[in-house]
Amino acid sequence: MFLFALVYTAGTVSGMYGRGFGFLAFAILLVVLVAECVAAKGGFSTVRRIVILLILTSSAVFALAQCRYASVDEKRDSYMQYMTDEKSVIVWGKIYKTEYKYFSYRYYMTDCVVQPEFGKAYGRKISCGDVVVYNDSKSAHLGDYVKAYGKISLFKSATNEGEFDREDFYRSQGINFSVKADNINTRAGKNAWYYHRLERLRDKLSASLLGVTDETTAGVLSSMLLGDKSYLDDEIKDLYQVSGISHILAISGLHISIVGMAFYRLLRKRRVSYKTAFICSAALILSYAVMTGNAVSTRRAVGMFILTMLAAALGRCADMLNSLGIMVIYLLWENPMVLGYAGFVFSVGAILAIGIVTPVMSAPKGEKFWASVSIQLPMLPVVAMNYYELPIFAVFVNLVVIPALPVIFISGLLASVAGCVGAIPGKVLVFPAFAVLKLYELLCSLVMKLPGASVITGAPDGCRIFLFYAVMSGFLVAFSLKKRAIERGLKEKSPILYNVQRAACTAVLLAILLMKPKTAAQLDILDVGQGDGIFYRFESGTCIFIDGGSLDRKQLGENVILPFLKYNGVPGISYWFVSHADSDHISGLSEVIDSGYTIEHIVVAEAAAKEEAMDELLFKAKEAGIDICFMSKGDSIEIKEEAFGIMCLYPGTADTASDRNDMCLVLKLTDGDFSCVFGGDISAEVEKELVAEYGKELSVDFYKANHHGSKYSGSKEWIEALSPRWAAVSCAAKNRYGHPADEAMERLIDARCRIFYTMQSGQIKYKESAIYENNRQ
Repeated sequence: MFLFALVYTAGTVSGMYGRGFGFLAFAILLVVLVAECVAAKGGFSTVRRIVILLILTSSAVFALAQCRYASVDEKRDSYMQYMTDEKSVIVWGKIYKTEYKYFSYRYYMTDCVVQPEFGKAYGRKISCGDVVVYNDSKSAHLGDYVKAYGKISLFKSATNEGEFDREDFYRSQGINFSVKADNINTRAGKNAWYYHRLERLRDKLSASLLGVTDETTAGVLSSMLLGDKSYLDDEIKDLYQVSGISHILAISGLHISIVGMAFYRLLRKRRVSYKTAFICSAALILSYAVMTGNAVSTRRAVGMFILTMLAAALGRCADMLNSLGIMVIYLLWENPMVLGYAGFVFSVGAILAIGIVTPVMSAPKGEKFWASVSIQLPMLPVVAMNYYELPIFAVFVNLVVIPALPVIFISGLLASVAGCVGAIPGKVLVFPAFAVLKLYELLCSLVMKLPGASVITGAPDGCRIFLFYAVMSGFLVAFSLKKRAIERGLKEKSPILYNVQRAACTAVLLAILLMKPKTAAQLDILDVGQGDGIFYRFESGTCIFIDGGSLDRKQLGENVILPFLKYNGVPGISYWFVSHADSDHISGLSEVIDSGYTIEHIVVAEAAAKEEAMDELLFKAKEAGIDICFMSKGDSIEIKEEAFGIMCLYPGTADTASDRNDMCLVLKLTDGDFSCVFGGDISAEVEKELVAEYGKELSVDFYKANHHGSKYSGSKEWIEALSPRWAAVSCAAKNRYGHPADEAMERLIDARCRIFYTMQSGQIKYKESAIYENNRQ
């Protein structure tokens, strides 16, 4: 069943990512299946019928997965064509999860039917996937049937590399749009009392935790025990992530095992029959899953637990990998898109590592250490694909973290129950969990101060991932063959050699992920909404950034700039240029400084350095240990040699202006045959001064439109002097300034310049003489 699950997964991959990937995976799996069969039976001729049957069955499973994916995808497309932002709709469905986040209640509904508005009347009802309904008040409960009136809000896809893709994330959950509801009508469905009580119990236990310990500890415990992340501290969440222990925040197999097995053993001690104990334990675990939100990883763990208990009740031994295979097929059949969900991949990958890698990587000495390595090592490419950095010391941290998890779970669970009765017993019982979590926090903080604790890898390409798993498979086969030889007495057991070989394997696999591919020169105009954010990497590897702010995108540094830099494998910025101190040019930079990301120098115009807003930014930079550089007209920074660098065209030390925009740093970047100009928000008056001074020396290949395409910038003389081949306009689709102005764009069009807009194209990338819009050429 496990191997057929792999074949089914390959079929889903074929539908989701393209036939090439799927058929390659299927061919490899088919070879493995046939080889296993032949090896077990002793020769091809003796098992010809079995091999043919195996090939036919595997092909049927592969084709079934493809058909299922195509069916689900086609159904989605059939109704999503009618769904547009701000369209009025009525949506019906049953609530399977409730959540309070960002001052709004969220109701996750399944079995949904939507009725879009066409003109003044509503159209026909359409069966659709799951829907999230947002409402300001607590007007519905778990298990209720809901009729909601509101407007559609489509999930936004990522427009920058590394940025969180809301559309893909919710699609992987089977959710394709949300509704901001003005009015909600509810009706208690069948067995609603059961769901209502589970919801009340969860809310009561969560409130109890807040009453017996501090908010930070309560937030972690609520996330771990109840699946409630409403008040999980963002700093703790980030600390756990970069330390490699964020997995403890999800409801996993450990939680299910502790609750289910404790209850099962309690019933057996009271001489309850195996079958009755199994039924009661399964009912408890299913209720726990519903109460905690029934996430994908939880459903996987619950399903495997039930299969294990069922086998025990029937007097059979459960096989972990076959149980996993059954659950993978079930989850992919239910929603093939879940294959794109990182939580699903991490959950399944961890079990695969335990079932396949751990038995082979185990060593006579350091058994716990190598067990930790064997679980985390296969998951490193997945971590790099999702976070673009690797926590190098996570193996050692988890050696402390994982054994102590039962203490946190049992202490937190007992404290939440006792807190409902009285605060004092709850505070006493929660202390072990509180102490262990503080130890986690201290341990993670100390580890993150070590050099190389978290290494930025960038998003690994397909070749590196394939090489990683191919090399790992080779090592595992070699280790397995050697173990068999030792068991047969053909080789002597050497504990030291065991550890050396496994250390070499780990080092080689880490090197594959950490090696830096040769970089080509690239320019990126990020989509930051109403603002500017410009990145340039010289062919030598030196990286610079210009500005980095926005008026309409909150947490720009955390959500856009840092993920972009990590995605591209940029460990630090050598020079960060600040054109001027308006919020739409520095808000994100301020966040990046606060994050502790490596910035060697911040460069500002000497003539504008004494402005109050600039002074605040420079003070923060100095506190962070960043070197401050001042530039004036004629100054330059050479990156490699004379033909590579950045020159300041304006302002000079004696220049003054009543408008801050006219004191912007104007830079000309030259990298061999490629050149570009960045002028911040300067007006046409300053442009004319620069044309008069530099003339045809201003000629460039690429031009970032001044002042977001304002009609008061980009004068005819300026554009003629620049004579750019490409221009980029950075602004929001909806802004109160009227950017970009038609007059400014017409002047660029008259100059036969190809124009790109971040509001239409997303991130704009220039690399190897090609322009890419939103990651597409």
